[in-house]
Amino acid sequence: MNFFRSIQSRITLIVWLFGLMMILYNNWRNKHWLLDRQYERMTQEAADTGSRLAGLLQHLSRKQQERAAELEMAYVSLSPDVDLGLVCNKEGLVVCATHMQWFQMDVLQTPLAEEWRRHAAVLTTMEPVVEWDTTIRNLIVMVPFFETYESNSQAAVLIRYDATMAFDQVREDAWQESLRQAAVLLASCLLLWFALDELVTRRVRSVVQILRATATNSALPQVLEGRDELSMISKEFTGAVVKLREVENMVLEAAEQERRKIGRDLHDDLCQRLSATKMKAEVVQGILQASDGKTASLAGQVAEELSESTVIARGMAWGLAPVGIENHGLKDALENVLRFAEKSFKVRCSLDYSDLSTSLTGSAQELLFRIAQELAVNACKHSKPSVMNITVRMEDENVVLSVIHDGAAFAEPAEPNKLGMGLHLMGQRLRTLSATLERTIEKGVRDFQIAIVRIPLKTP
Repeated sequence: MNFFRSIQSRITLIVWLFGLMMILYNNWRNKHWLLDRQYERMTQEAADTGSRLAGLLQHLSRKQQERAAELEMAYVSLSPDVDLGLVCNKEGLVVCATHMQWFQMDVLQTPLAEEWRRHAAVLTTMEPVVEWDTTIRNLIVMVPFFETYESNSQAAVLIRYDATMAFDQVREDAWQESLRQAAVLLASCLLLWFALDELVTRRVRSVVQILRATATNSALPQVLEGRDELSMISKEFTGAVVKLREVENMVLEAAEQERRKIGRDLHDDLCQRLSATKMKAEVVQGILQASDGKTASLAGQVAEELSESTVIARGMAWGLAPVGIENHGLKDALENVLRFAEKSFKVRCSLDYSDLSTSLTGSAQELLFRIAQELAVNACKHSKPSVMNITVRMEDENVVLSVIHDGAAFAEPAEPNKLGMGLHLMGQRLRTLSATLERTIEKGVRDFQIAIVRIPLKTP
């Protein structure tokens, strides 16, 4: 049923149904119109034939040319619509007929007996009769004339027309015309289908693909060519995406600055205070060592807890503001990430690094570090690897970051809005760098999960 959900299919189906209804209505109207014309034509033709034949027979009878009269009746019988016909005098004897065996027979013994009884009054009124029977299949024509110059020499021409074949032909013609119209309608619907597919459906699909690609890709959306409404929508959408990306970059930069500020405050203030308090606790432990062993032991525990708190605070400060990038570069910051992974998650780590100081700006290096940090820490938390490698290298016109580990495969969320905050922020950083993220699996004795980030040095 997906076929009938598209606008293209619905429009074509509506046009087809409307056209089919019009064809059926037109068939009904044409059939009745043609039947009415056939009725009129046969009625007029029968009246003309009867009058002509009556006049001709009257002339031939007066000249006693019976053979010529029989020939005229034979000519009349050649008409495909004429069923039966005869000429009868007032005594009821057949003097001429379409069937020779009726000659000199009583008219009441012929198949036209019923018609003769019904219209016998014509011999008295001398007025012709043209009448359809109740089935509207047979047309009866009875035209009187005088066989001689005497006023009592009445006779009549009686002809029965069978309209079955003519009416069937009319209906056949109407259906043939309807079939021709149906063929034209089908061809028109096919043309409409292809026109909608070329002018609307394909372009709408392109717009949908652009929208979907924009949600998953960091590159700017393409703009449809042309000057129609869909092209205008595409251009406006691209402009809106550009403005949103600019705002997103500004928000991301403001967030990074705030993170660095908080990290520096933690490092320069809280960590220093914790270190000073730890040193004081150690001095107190030394003073109490000689007098009160239990108190000295308690002071030592306080010093150890302060030492651990200092390490935690320094780690938080380093995570918020990686001073390694500012002081020693991206390589040192990545090494700190790997040392943290080894210490916290017991993962054997390695780093392959190519100098990028001349390829990426400081802010770009910091964004790349954040991406590598998210990929590495996320893999340690959820995939539980035993080994991990981070590689940073140049490849053609791209900076390539790859994170490889032997843990479980990354489970992509079923819905994009179910992404965690870390993955969401990583997606923002990827878009800021116009970068792409690709995840693959290298099969072997042990499966290795590979996440590859490509940062183009020349943005489109």
